Amino acid sequence: MTPVSRRRADGGEHDERVDYESRAEAYGRTRGLAGEAIAPWRDALAPYLEPARDRPLVDVGSGGGHFSIALAEWFEAAVVGVEPSSAMRAVARRDNAHPRVAYVAGRAEALPLADATCGAAWLSTVVHHVDLRACARELDRVLRPRAPILVRSAFPGRLGGITLFRFFPAARRRAERFPTIEAIADAFSAFGRGVARVTDVAQVSAPSLRAFCDRVRAGRHADTTLVSLTDEEFEAGVASAERAAAAEATPAPVVDRLTLLVLV
Repeated sequence: MTPVSRRRADGGEHDERVDYESRAEAYGRTRGLAGEAIAPWRDALAPYLEPARDRPLVDVGSGGGHFSIALAEWFEAAVVGVEPSSAMRAVARRDNAHPRVAYVAGRAEALPLADATCGAAWLSTVVHHVDLRACARELDRVLRPRAPILVRSAFPGRLGGITLFRFFPAARRRAERFPTIEAIADAFSAFGRGVARVTDVAQVSAPSLRAFCDRVRAGRHADTTLVSLTDEEFEAGVASAERAAAAEATPAPVVDRLTLLVLV
């Protein structure tokens, strides 16, 4: 887990991080998306994962397994979900078990997989938690030649389509310090990989702004960009979101746009 910086009362800073061991249940309830909400990602990934490949896909930082099970079902693929948090793996095995998915302990920088055994890699909202060069080295080792690396993230300079940052400007400033597309491309270029595609993908993150507010309140300590906020910053953002929800004449789904980066 990557430390995040939070201001102290004396004006200094201290490191704070999402504790995935104690927040696994909250993460599953407030950060996990499944079913039709993430269906657009199937279309975005299909050119790189169809037809089903003869080697498993590795889901790096698989968390509660929401994408692991989706990938297995969408593409009839075997999936190895690699996750360092034992609590998150327990949630995944309980809530997102699948005969073609195995959840194993491991880190992006030290994948518990043999050389050239995987046909693709998926990294969803995880690149800000890893050592990019070490991760690139490990993926180069475990992937077969030219296997795609598919990165889903909120990238600096491409945050305008994310509803959370509309109400929480301090959270957006935190996300602007995430690894850039250029930094990721540079890390993987050392292993002969280049950018094949960059595109935004729309997903339904909540059925309404009211539901969005409820998710944010419940998930404050399970979100890297929120956990570092002061109480005042957080409450101001929630109040702003709740005013917007109250003003909605007809509640509409909250649609966010995250970015897909493809490296081959």
